[in-house]
Amino acid sequence: LVTNAVYRRYMSPAITRVQHERAHTSDVAHESFEAAAVVKSLGTEALEEERFEAAAQDLRASNVAVGKIRSVFDPVIDLLPALATLVVLAVGTVRAADGLTGTGDVITTAYLLTVMTFPVRAIGFVLGDLPRSLVGHERISRVIDARGYLSEGGARLGAAGGLHLQADRVSVSVPGMLGNPGRDLLHEVSVDVPPGQTLAVVGPTGSGKSTLVDLLARLQDPSAGEVRYDGLAAPSIRSADRTAAIALVAQNAFVFEDTITENVTLGQPDPATGALYTAEEVAAALRTARADGFVDALPQGVDTVVGERGASLSGGQRQRLAIARALIRRPRLLIMDDATSAVDPLVEQDILARLRSYAGGVTVVLVAYRSATIMLADSVLHLDGGRVIDHGPHTELLDRDTGYRRLVTTYRRQRQGAGEQEVR
Repeated sequence: LVTNAVYRRYMSPAITRVQHERAHTSDVAHESFEAAAVVKSLGTEALEEERFEAAAQDLRASNVAVGKIRSVFDPVIDLLPALATLVVLAVGTVRAADGLTGTGDVITTAYLLTVMTFPVRAIGFVLGDLPRSLVGHERISRVIDARGYLSEGGARLGAAGGLHLQADRVSVSVPGMLGNPGRDLLHEVSVDVPPGQTLAVVGPTGSGKSTLVDLLARLQDPSAGEVRYDGLAAPSIRSADRTAAIALVAQNAFVFEDTITENVTLGQPDPATGALYTAEEVAAALRTARADGFVDALPQGVDTVVGERGASLSGGQRQRLAIARALIRRPRLLIMDDATSAVDPLVEQDILARLRSYAGGVTVVLVAYRSATIMLADSVLHLDGGRVIDHGPHTELLDRDTGYRRLVTTYRRQRQGAGEQEVR
């Protein structure tokens, strides 16, 4: 026990270091594989090899340190039974010579210690692996026991119709670092989208559009202010109700290495009915997202397995698949964060035009960069520097908001080659 206590004192930090270096080495390798096209195009293969070699050398050094500790502990465990037998024989011989104990007692004790040699070594083997297991258990437990920082209540949301979305003077602040003052990513932004209406969020890069989208989808809570769904504060609503009512489609659509059907349904039942989605429902969602054309052209249609992260699909195809994934749930609020950036403008307009008829008056919030897309919205929110510059119908903003007019004109010029409509 004393030996094991000393062993764990030295071995636990060494094992922790090995686990850290192994994770780092895996991360470096994963990044290199994921960015293979970038690495090849920039000719940085040698640099990536150096990064991986450095990580592998650190891992090797950590494993060597563990091996050194084991090289001391294992012989000690093997030596203890023999050493105990030797001590018993030495002491017993002296005591037997002095007549203080019998020779048979000495031999019996020595024999018992010899019999215990294998169990002691087995226990030593288990104790030798114990620090590694404990460190691994601690790392896994941190993940399993982690709890979300977003609180939830017991309020219920309705299951039909567009969602009434409100944001009341919401702000998001980030603390300063290294002596620099903190700053607001969003400052007192207010939004009111009636059920079934479409809001386009427009602004230059870094204006806070994606941060606002995160708040509206409740991926994070505001530093100040409140987001409400159907008049209920977001933190008061059951998480299951919120996720069933709200669908977010991000610009970088994630596609699983699975069939088209499984990527659309995610193997989950309809949250409203509890029944599995039918083939007809999958087909309807794909049609609305204008994904049915390329899916029908695949070798096995909806049963075709796409590559890891959708490697066998184009960017626009992945985005349309993600839109179909959101639509099949028939959400009450659909949030699209530049989710059609890789889609042809005409296809994008067709998708947006089909949304209302498919989802029964769904409320839509979309981050828009194309003038024709902006014109489809009932109202427009112009953001700049995390603040609301103006809010209202597209035509009114064109008349009174110089910055908005300049922004939309720029969008129009960038897309004229693609055949977009004029602003008016």
